[in-house]
Amino acid sequence: MNQIINMIMRMVMRQAISKGINMGVNKMSKGRNRGPDQDQQPPAHDDKSMRQSAKMARRLNRF
Repeated sequence: MNQIINMIMRMVMRQAISKGINMGVNKMSKGRNRGPDQDQQPPAHDDKSMRQSAKMARRLNRF
């Protein structure tokens, strides 16, 4: 019986903690000033960063 009570308490605490975290994150993100252009996608990578990414991928494939 004690295990069932502990299981239910863990479920309730997990839900309460996740709701609290989600509310905090939502409150923090809504406080930011957002312009109309911030909803667009970020610009594409330039050639230098693409070459660096490819070089890093080749290095990682060695392992």
